[in-house]
Amino acid sequence: MIQDPDSGPHPLDVLLFSNPIAGRGLGGMMARRIAQRLRAEGFVVHEFVEPAEQIDDRQLACPWPPRAAICVGGDGTVRATAERLLRYFGDCAQVPPLLVVPLGTANLMARHLGIQWNPQQLDEQVVQALRAGRLRELDTARANGRLFLLMAGVGIDAAVVHELHRCRHGSIDLMSYVAPTLRALKNYDYPPLRVEVDGRCVFGPAPAVAFVGNVSQYGTGFPILVHARSDDGWLDVCALPCRSALDVLHLALLAAAAEHLREEGVVYTKGRKVRIESCGLAPVQIDGEAAGYTPLDIQLLDGRLAFIVQP
Repeated sequence: MIQDPDSGPHPLDVLLFSNPIAGRGLGGMMARRIAQRLRAEGFVVHEFVEPAEQIDDRQLACPWPPRAAICVGGDGTVRATAERLLRYFGDCAQVPPLLVVPLGTANLMARHLGIQWNPQQLDEQVVQALRAGRLRELDTARANGRLFLLMAGVGIDAAVVHELHRCRHGSIDLMSYVAPTLRALKNYDYPPLRVEVDGRCVFGPAPAVAFVGNVSQYGTGFPILVHARSDDGWLDVCALPCRSALDVLHLALLAAAAEHLREEGVVYTKGRKVRIESCGLAPVQIDGEAAGYTPLDIQLLDGRLAFIVQP
């Protein structure tokens, strides 16, 4: 349970972060609706609509630690909010529990946490979740210095994310990925990857796509990291030989049925420190966002972040 401070009567401070263009413009409206209901219930709501990295320490300051931080938006909004709060509070244990209101395309974090808000009862359900204070703690990591919560990829999947980022204008949906996927399949050259886990080379160098993560599902539901658990203190790593567009389509079909680990040459392991290098630059995505190019260094952190789930 989330306990209030012991210093007697006090406001219930809640931080509310939103991406106003998420959900094709619904983000701002839903955030205002939630804020209005919370204030009616006695909460003190501190609203933020600017990107999390632009929020300064004075804006985040509360007279006591916030009861929770609500994130209205996609997985990118969740990651950016968590990173800003971690930088402010300095330690995972001090970061207030995050409550996710998903409005992105994949919404992988919300799916992993089993969150399914009813749009007609959203504000009431958020209040109930805050009062119940049911928590799940998730492992966290740093990937090339950035906070990393869900899954990182190196190779053709990241090439798609980079292509989408290059041509993106405003909010996106699943159809927004069609043209970037086709361009990436046509143009990607599959440089050899080398994967090192806890100081030991486990794969390559060979043309491949590689994934590192805390959760099993990727994107819209492919169970890439089939043995992953978000609270087991390990990063799951999967490298799949891949040298052509035909290989990509073949692996996608296998992954949809969770059969990809049986393919010859596939490596699946766990560790706490991962490094992925390439012969030439290979694109990187972190939590579904373009994140530069190899090398990719990921280090599991000692602390976990708490998330509020539905009662």
